[in-house]
Amino acid sequence: MIGFFIKKNFCDGWDNLLWIIVFNLVSAAIIVVAYIGLSFIAQIADTTSIFMLLGIPFALVMLFLLNCLFTSISRECARIVNFSSVEYKSVFSHLFDDWKDSAYLTLFTGIIVLIAVVVIPFYLNMGNLIGILLSALVFWFLVIGVLSLQWYFPLKSQLNGGFKKTLKKCFIIFFDNTGFSLFFFVYNLFLAALSPFLAFLMPSFSGLIMAQNNALRLRMYKYDWMEEHPELTQKEARKQIPWDELIADDKETLGPRSFRSFIFPWKD
Repeated sequence: MIGFFIKKNFCDGWDNLLWIIVFNLVSAAIIVVAYIGLSFIAQIADTTSIFMLLGIPFALVMLFLLNCLFTSISRECARIVNFSSVEYKSVFSHLFDDWKDSAYLTLFTGIIVLIAVVVIPFYLNMGNLIGILLSALVFWFLVIGVLSLQWYFPLKSQLNGGFKKTLKKCFIIFFDNTGFSLFFFVYNLFLAALSPFLAFLMPSFSGLIMAQNNALRLRMYKYDWMEEHPELTQKEARKQIPWDELIADDKETLGPRSFRSFIFPWKD
């Protein structure tokens, strides 16, 4: 299944390369505006407290806009990975459809960052065993949170639940698919590391979100199959999941794709 996931994600990305580049540029534009704005605030702020007073709200607003954009991009990526076509205008026309959940996600992300930069150093500065144990506990909480949040956008776009329900499912998916979640995190790191060498045009943000939707779409076959076999315990079902059978239709739809077909599609 992992091999097919990598192949399908590459094919989907290649077939929608221009779409990915366009929305990576839009994402980059928001980040550039955020950087310029924070730099300007840093210049006019006389003290650190004033910078925090002005900079944090501005950063949260820019993060909120990114979350709205990523949610809308993910909605269209869910269509792409399902072998459907998408339109550029759909991303913009539905940009603020889930603005409340994007606001909640922004606050939740802000809390995670606050814990990472304030709480952990505070415990470490205690200089005793209790501080070390508390910092280690918080650190692993953050690790689980980050690994779970990589499922947020695809869950939101494919299951369309509210923020609380989607966040809960993020942790359920992670704990039920810990091994795959770890692999997927490494795969995301690889895509992120590759992006600077391609001037952040690809895969970058849109490519990562597309990969997330591909990963969730394939994992959902597992739960559909388990629902069809209630006679099996969860432990038994996990050992018997017929992945080749479950992804057979996707393999047929995707078809054989040679390297030549990517470079010279008109010759096939």
